[in-house]
Amino acid sequence: MSVAPALDASPVTVLRSLRGRIEAARLAYPEVLHVDVRDPTGDLWLLATQDADWSPCDPSDLVGRSIDAARIDAETAELRCELSDGSSFVVVPAEREAEDDPPNWELITPDGLALEFGPGLRWQIAGADAPARSRT
Repeated sequence: MSVAPALDASPVTVLRSLRGRIEAARLAYPEVLHVDVRDPTGDLWLLATQDADWSPCDPSDLVGRSIDAARIDAETAELRCELSDGSSFVVVPAEREAEDDPPNWELITPDGLALEFGPGLRWQIAGADAPARSRT
């Protein structure tokens, strides 16, 4: 089983553990990207955008590449994943329109920890089946 961060972890801690081969990347309705990452121990991580753009634009360009590092840019709130071939996968948050805008993306670890990020630098972390407290 993979090493998952504790529920009191930060986004930095969770993203530090996100490593592995991108097995699938697909579009869902409405303009949502789902990415499945298999870590070195064989466990599955699930990433979904919600209120964000991403690059590369074609999800099939991600399949077969590996994530070597992931971080949040503190100024832009972009999620940046450095890929094994030297390229990057970037999730760019949409402009905030309302106080109740949805998160820009969500990452679920193999152990069921859910990290929701955005809008802005707001984040929540908890069990994937339990409500989380807001963090800023």
